[in-house]
Amino acid sequence: MHKFWKINDSKKNKFILIKDKCIYKGNPKQGDLNKLNSESSNFTFLDNLFSIPYTYIKQVENPKNKNEIKIYYGNDSEDELIIDDTTVKNEIFNYLKNDMINLEYSSELPNILKYAKAQFFALLFTSIIFIWSLYLAIQIENGAIYQLNSGRKPGITGIVLAIAHLGVFEIIGLFIILLTIILFSLFRKIKSRDETEFLRR
Repeated sequence: MHKFWKINDSKKNKFILIKDKCIYKGNPKQGDLNKLNSESSNFTFLDNLFSIPYTYIKQVENPKNKNEIKIYYGNDSEDELIIDDTTVKNEIFNYLKNDMINLEYSSELPNILKYAKAQFFALLFTSIIFIWSLYLAIQIENGAIYQLNSGRKPGITGIVLAIAHLGVFEIIGLFIILLTIILFSLFRKIKSRDETEFLRR
């Protein structure tokens, strides 16, 4: 059993095929696409199609208000099917849901910590650097002298020490700007969280 979709307005995947427990996608030549119809079963003439076997797939996501179906596979790989037409997108996901019987279906809001992991990490890392460099800056203004070992690479300590030498008020101003940018990014990410359908192994 197989099924395919021709998505002419897509730049990333004009053709999506599900066949023999495998997902294929790519951008065949328009002339080759024109040869395909509902009765077609031979796709060997379509070159350079990217494929993901069902056995490699760990998770499939179908966010409600986004134009993509995300596929997680292998050890740490991911790809997406870009589909602007919501009806077609849901049709493809439902086909996968019915065909991938080994994956468990659920519909939920993504976990905030996982969904905005990069933003939370940036917030944590920036806060640590800020507190560390601010502490050193206060000590320097009170007369403390810090030096790096000449035989070692400066690494993160050298960066923090360089920031500390900017001065207390400059550090506070710099990190207020950075934290504002990170928090804005975090709130945008959380706000974009949509009800998502999942297929999980």
